Amino acid sequence: MNRMNRLMLSTLALGLAAGCATSGGAGAGTKVKPNDLQGAWTSAVCESMPNPDGSKTYFQRKFTLTEKDWTMHFNAFGDPGCSVKLFTARVEGPYALRQDSATVAGATEADFGFGRHYMTAYVQPIADWFQGAGCGGQPWKLGEEQETSKTGCVFFKPVAACGTDHDVVKVEGRQLFFGQRPADNDMCTPGKRPQALTAVAVVRD
Repeated sequence: MNRMNRLMLSTLALGLAAGCATSGGAGAGTKVKPNDLQGAWTSAVCESMPNPDGSKTYFQRKFTLTEKDWTMHFNAFGDPGCSVKLFTARVEGPYALRQDSATVAGATEADFGFGRHYMTAYVQPIADWFQGAGCGGQPWKLGEEQETSKTGCVFFKPVAACGTDHDVVKVEGRQLFFGQRPADNDMCTPGKRPQALTAVAVVRD
């Protein structure tokens, strides 16, 4: 389970490239505007990243955005073809564009809100881990989604403890980039807003 912990924490540090938000802020005077973000954005390939033990984590991301709200499905897999699903994290809430970034060229500061988040385990070790970590309020069963907004779940803090992820976004053609998350994966305060973009974008469907 130690390896599983490292795998999932390192995966989320890259994959959860959007977070929590307050409402308001139309972004009318910013480089990135709400209309630019509307639609569905998905990993073009099975993404991967190295784990501390030398193995790799595989994942796919899907974002759906309107002018005010966002939803993310983060799917983690156990193989390079993204065919053996380990878990899904689903997050939804409001978002707001604030102002253009002074440090990331062409990017706009954005606050993404964790209105609610949910987890689904597809293999028993993950279900056991969620159960042991006190995620949700019911016993974990494979393939059954459970809300974890109040309890948190390992890499998610309870919504009451982290209401806003302070991020940056940039749109280049059909590509959407989010900010590179810090090593501690904490973007709950404006001072933790990323200073660079992730290397991998999601692509408009």
